[in-house]
Amino acid sequence: MYDILDGLINSTFGWGWPGWLISLIGYVLVATLLFAVAPFQMLFFTYYERRAIARMQDRIGPNRVGPEGIFQPIADGVKMFTKEDIVPDAADKWVHLLAPIVVVAPTMFMFAVLPWGPGMVPVDLNTGLLFFFAISSISAVGLMMAGWASNNKFALLGAMRAVAQMVSYEIPAVLSLLAIVMMTGTLSVVSLINAQGGLFISTSDVAGVPDLGLGWLIFTPVGLLAFLCFFIAALAEGERTPFDIPEADSEIVAGYMTEYSGMKFGLFYLAQYILNFLLCAIAAVIFFGGWQGPGVGWLYGMAISPTNPDGSWIFNLLAGMLGVFYFLAKTYFFFFVMIWIRGAYPRLRVDQLMDFGWKFLIPLTLVNVFSAAIWVAVTSWGVADGFGLVEGWSPMLRWGVAFVTTLVVNGAAYVIVARIYNSAQAARNRLDIDELRESLALPR
Repeated sequence: MYDILDGLINSTFGWGWPGWLISLIGYVLVATLLFAVAPFQMLFFTYYERRAIARMQDRIGPNRVGPEGIFQPIADGVKMFTKEDIVPDAADKWVHLLAPIVVVAPTMFMFAVLPWGPGMVPVDLNTGLLFFFAISSISAVGLMMAGWASNNKFALLGAMRAVAQMVSYEIPAVLSLLAIVMMTGTLSVVSLINAQGGLFISTSDVAGVPDLGLGWLIFTPVGLLAFLCFFIAALAEGERTPFDIPEADSEIVAGYMTEYSGMKFGLFYLAQYILNFLLCAIAAVIFFGGWQGPGVGWLYGMAISPTNPDGSWIFNLLAGMLGVFYFLAKTYFFFFVMIWIRGAYPRLRVDQLMDFGWKFLIPLTLVNVFSAAIWVAVTSWGVADGFGLVEGWSPMLRWGVAFVTTLVVNGAAYVIVARIYNSAQAARNRLDIDELRESLALPR
């Protein structure tokens, strides 16, 4: 943002504004854009989901308010603002009020490290990935506050489910990212994107590969398994089907939101949709190169940047537009997959959800961390690191050996863990059936 503003104000118009003023204007613009983008993303996603799920269920969906129902989210927003705010007499009123704020605030902070395009990141922290997931975990405190303050058994049960689910599935999510951090050697979100230049093979692994912005980590066995485990964990973190048990309407009314109405209820939905957008966005960034894609690197190479201060701001604009298009296309596709899963799979039971996280995902992600260590050793180490076996090998040979080895390790791990998990589930199902038969056989 600073490079574009400085080029436009000082180079094009020649106004000679000081650097501190341009920085201040840039920060204000970025903050304004972020606070404007979040609600509009929520409005778009509600309409997008309702129309998409309607097509899957052979329905029409919202089609009355505006052309093709595009103004339905605005009508829903007006309804939320005008509905009465009802607080139960026995509720802890201050905690009840603060809970939705505690849930929404962390999701807004997560935008701070999200790169939208080349040079388009609010803050490039060297620990950006750690910041992103550390701040996201604070929302669990707000969910527990909502359930506890409502003085309602359904709300408390829903809050306990939400916290247990978030804690359980944050472990495989973080372990999945640990493998990626080991491969790239960085916690900076911007550096993660820069490491995914190339053509199916990253330029950071094999120098000289044509850089078309397609050296995504998903094209490696470690990245593929990490993505699958992370996306499943993201479904649980975002309370998407089949992991939407904290607000299971057929069991506990609306979970921790049962005693909320009006805009407080709307804030919970705002936080949920923003979180799902951010989880899809970070998946696109980490595993699919974010804004990386054909043409972006070439355009940004001629733009104003720290390495090319004599570039043109026009190329900053063009590279930014193309990069944002790639980034949002990947993000919206992942959200569509979330909708697709909602229309295809039923909700899990609590015990099934916990078993799947602890007994299936976590073992797989632990094996994937081991595979990431193999990848780093084969592609980067040498005699100085105590691994002289690959010394003298060409980078392409190193990459091929690392690819085949990690593919075999991860494939074998999946087969073994899946068999153990399936046999354990089958034994548990037989036990449940036996208990049911015994209970039916008891005299009344």
